[in-house]
Formats: sequence, C-alpha cells, structure tokens
Amino acid sequence: MIDWRPYGPIYSVAPGIKKIENLPIIEFDDQESRYLSLKQKSKDNIYFDELFSSSHDDAICKKFYKILSKEYPTRNFKFNSFHELGYCLQEDLAVFHRSNKLIALHVSFPSGWTPKEKIGLSFGAIHAPVPGMDAFLKNEDKYVQMMVDATNPIIRYVWGEHYGYFLCEAEPIDSAIKVMHTERQTFIGIPEFDIGIFLIRKKVILYNDTSEDFKSWYKNQVETMTDEQKKYKL
Repeated sequence: MIDWRPYGPIYSVAPGIKKIENLPIIEFDDQESRYLSLKQKSKDNIYFDELFSSSHDDAICKKFYKILSKEYPTRNFKFNSFHELGYCLQEDLAVFHRSNKLIALHVSFPSGWTPKEKIGLSFGAIHAPVPGMDAFLKNEDKYVQMMVDATNPIIRYVWGEHYGYFLCEAEPIDSAIKVMHTERQTFIGIPEFDIGIFLIRKKVILYNDTSEDFKSWYKNQVETMTDEQKKYKL
C-alpha cells in the first residue's frame, strides 16, 4: 500500500518536513527487482549541471556506502559513481548545491515533470508552477540551506494521481485508469561539499484497489483544494 497516512486531513502545499526517526534512509521491498529493471529501461533520466564535480561524485558514493553498510550490512553493493548508484536503489536521486542550483538528477519515475527541464534550475524555479507555493518560495534559500545541512536526514511526503502508466511509462496501462502515487522525499546533507541529496521513493497503487479509508481521505483532499490546485494536480 502507498504511504498516505502521514498526510494531513486537508490538502496543503506546506513542506511538512519531519525527522526521519526510525525509518530506514534507503528502503528496499519485495518490488526491488521490478524497480531496478524499470530503471534500466529508462531513457533521458540522468543529467548533470556543469557545477557537479568529481569531488561531489566521490562524496556522494562514500556517503551512500556508509548508509548502506549500516542499514544493510549483509548486502554487497557495487557502485563507483552517482550514475551507477542510481541503478542500485529503488529511490530516484537529485543533488542540490548550496548556491541554490539543482546540479544532478538520476530520475526514472518522475511524477508529472520532465527531468531534463529542471537541471540547473533554482529551488524556486523548479517549484514555481505549483499553485499556492508563493509564500514558501520567498524563503527558498532557507530550504536549500536546510537540505544541505541535514546531517541527520529529514523527510516529507507528497502525493498525486496520474493516468496511462503504472510506475513509469515502461509500464503502460489504459489511459482511463487512475493511479495514485506517493513519494517519501528524504533529504541527506553533505555540508562539507555544499550539497544536499534528495531521495524520492515513489509508490503506486490503482485507485480502485485502495481502501475505503483512503478514498474518504482522498475525497477530503480534493474538496479542500482551490480550483487552480485541482487543475494542476488532478
């Protein structure tokens, strides 16, 4: 089942950032082989800005080897670059620089956005299309610094719906079938290299397969949206 209970009772664009507490930073489940196979089929999913350096690449690999060896000590992971790392995880990855710039992407499961259009952009430019974000984007630098300085990982959750595919376009379905998706977004800072890693853990379920509790919650979310938010999100 998708992660919907962490959301509030009404729709909000507030960041909703929380401590990760006892959750694993990296999450694997019984769908791992499916996710990794779909990642291998992805096209146009890896991008770098010129600011991304070999030092950043090395720092990210060292950070993730440390996390994975602690959380999954019996597994043998092999990657030597950000490029290779992305194919080892069910999560998608993004890297933000302290200067407020998105400098790397490894994204196979985007939810209604095109990765190549976002690389090199600021936090504000990336989120500008989202209705209701104006007030938060006035403090965009605050959120960038928080991401980079998050030596203790923090998380937030977002949700949405889509049609025409299940997890990604490599899993096509009838265009009339509604799919619900949620994302657990985890922020991992590497402040000594002025970067923050942004993990996107996407889960999906057919709307018709959701529980009655979920449908009731979802109805309330929709009812509390503005017309502009409905047009953007639904």
